[in-house]
Amino acid sequence: MSKKLIGIIGGGVWGSALAKTLSENEVLIYARDENIVSSINNYKLNPKLKYVTFNKNVKGTNIISNLYDCEYVFIAIPTKEIRQVMKIYKKDNLKQNFIIGSKGIEINTKKFPYDIVKEVLNTENISVLSGPCFSSELAQNMPTAATLAAHKKETFDELNSLFTNKNIRLYYSDDIIGCQLGGALKNIYAIASGISMGLNLGDNARSSLITRSFSEMSRFAKFMKADPQTLFGLSGLGDLILTCNSLKSRNTSFGQLIASQQKINISEHIKTQETTEGYYTVQAVFEILNDNKIKMPIAEAIYNILFKKCIINDEINNLLNRPTTYEFDN
Repeated sequence: MSKKLIGIIGGGVWGSALAKTLSENEVLIYARDENIVSSINNYKLNPKLKYVTFNKNVKGTNIISNLYDCEYVFIAIPTKEIRQVMKIYKKDNLKQNFIIGSKGIEINTKKFPYDIVKEVLNTENISVLSGPCFSSELAQNMPTAATLAAHKKETFDELNSLFTNKNIRLYYSDDIIGCQLGGALKNIYAIASGISMGLNLGDNARSSLITRSFSEMSRFAKFMKADPQTLFGLSGLGDLILTCNSLKSRNTSFGQLIASQQKINISEHIKTQETTEGYYTVQAVFEILNDNKIKMPIAEAIYNILFKKCIINDEINNLLNRPTTYEFDN
C-alpha cells in the first residue's frame, strides 16, 4: 500500500503521539513553536514527549499552509484554540479529510470541535477520534482501542487503513455527537477524582464518584440526543475510567493539587500549565445544565470550587446530603 501524506495540527504530546502511530505514512506536524519544529526535523524528537523518537517519515513545519497538500489532517490542539487556528488555515475548495482528536466544548458558543471545524471550513469531511489514549503510552506502542466516528462506514474504513500500527484498534461509530461528548465531560469528572485522591477519601469514594459521574454524562447525552450506547463505549466509559484513575491525566493531577494545596490561586495556576481541558469545559457545561435544568450535581460542584471559590469540603458535604432518590432516572 502506498504511503499517504498526513498532516497534524498540533505539536504537543497528543499530536506527536499520533504522528508516531501513523509514521508508516508521510507525516507533517504543524507547530507554532520553532524550537519544537527544529527538534523534530533535526533530532527526530519532540522535547515534550519523553522516551520517543520519530522515524524519517515524520517532519515538522511552522507554516500551516504546508499542510494543504495533505490528504488527511488530524486536529490535535486544545479546543479553545480550534476556531482561531482553523480561521488561519482556511482556504477555498478544501477537499481534505479532517479528523478531530481534540476533546472539549468551546466556552462562548457551547459548540463541540466538530461543529467549530464545520462552521469555519465549510466542510463535512470531518471525523472524530476519541477513547482511552494517554499520549505517552500510545507513542510507546502500548496497546489501546478507540472510537472513530464518521458519517459513513466507508470513511471509517479509509481512515482505519492509515493506522498500520496494530497496537491501536479502532471501532466504528456514526454518533458524532456522542463520541465527542464523553471525551469532553470526562475531564470535568477527572478533576473531581483528583480531588478525591488529594483528600485521601479512599477507593470506595472514587468508585462511587466515577459511577455517579457516568450517570451525569448519560443525562447530558440524553439532552444532546446522542445515542445512549455510545456512552458505554470507549469514547465514554472507557475514557472516563482511564482518566479518573490515573495521575497521568492533567485533569486528575490538577484536582489532586487543588485538594492538597487549597490556598492555590487556581486561575493563575492554570495559566502556567499545559491545557487542562476540564477547567474550560466545565464553564460551558455549567451554563448548559443551568439553562436547561439538567441534574449534574458533581459537575456543578466542580464549577463552584473552580470559579466560585467554594470550599471543597462544603461541596462534598452538599453532595452527600442531597435528598435521597432513585438510583436510575425514571
